[in-house]
Amino acid sequence: MLRTIALLILTWPTFFTAIACYNETHINKNGKVTGRSEPFFGFYDSPDTARATAFIANHDLSKIHTYDVDTQSDLAVNFAYLGRYKEALTILRRLYKENPGNYNVVANLGTTYELTGKNDSALLFIKKSLAIDPESHAGSEWVHVKILEAKLNMAKDPNWLLKNSVLQTGVTAGSAISDDLVNKALDIEYQLKERVPFTPFPEAILANVFNELGDLLATQLSVEHAYIAYDFALQYGAVEQYGVQQKMDELKRMLRKEKIILPSWRAYYHNRQSEKNINDVVETVTKVVSENKDIVSGFYDQYKERQREKERIKRRNNLLIGGGAFLVAITGFFVWMRRKK
Repeated sequence: MLRTIALLILTWPTFFTAIACYNETHINKNGKVTGRSEPFFGFYDSPDTARATAFIANHDLSKIHTYDVDTQSDLAVNFAYLGRYKEALTILRRLYKENPGNYNVVANLGTTYELTGKNDSALLFIKKSLAIDPESHAGSEWVHVKILEAKLNMAKDPNWLLKNSVLQTGVTAGSAISDDLVNKALDIEYQLKERVPFTPFPEAILANVFNELGDLLATQLSVEHAYIAYDFALQYGAVEQYGVQQKMDELKRMLRKEKIILPSWRAYYHNRQSEKNINDVVETVTKVVSENKDIVSGFYDQYKERQREKERIKRRNNLLIGGGAFLVAITGFFVWMRRKK
């Protein structure tokens, strides 16, 4: 038993990695069967600060100028993960002066400006990074641009979101399946995976974005994934201005008809600290098992011996009970024969 547990602990990450390449079959709201080769993205509730801390600790910051440009840029990114934006900007501004054509530097500078609320500068540098590499982030950076433009529009008009779609994908309730809309849905998922850890609930722009993603998924790919996207829209504050609850109720009927268990945003929103605690437990148990193989093996052998002893006792008891019953039957037979005579 212990050997089995140890094997499961050691192999469960590999198992989840392996199934990531399976093809999934889904259905859109028009009843058309669709498919995708990757599952719906899961989102973290915060950046990976533990990893960022470890990365910075592994470098000598007093000699930061001796590292190559990409390593210095990565250090800036990890400072940003920790909320140390001033330090990140100091590095990235200097690197930009020295390397204005380096995509990583330009894009990271734009993102850091956004995290500090300087959306005009952020948009400027994200557009510059797109000019350097239009296919960066799997060609999904158009989503980043649209979100920054929406932030600037909202600064001018606080009611802008009530009348506008952030991403302006053109999807409607009756949109037919098209490669363009499918790709837009996948681009949005990609960008949200990076953005959600920095965006706690509620947040009006992401409520709008998740609502539009739901419309895309419902018409193009999957009512199940659309339901999750709408659920996230509600968490981000999309109360009734987009009719999200009504859309979910419509999909709920279809999901039940297709015998699909109703999904929830909670299953796709991972708590970084909880995951760390689980990983720590797995790592500790794995270490104990690997460092005490003889002890674990001894416990296992003792367990097996106890099981064998139980089986021996069970067989002996069965023989005794069976033999006793046989003797009673024979005795009864002879008593019956004597009375018959």
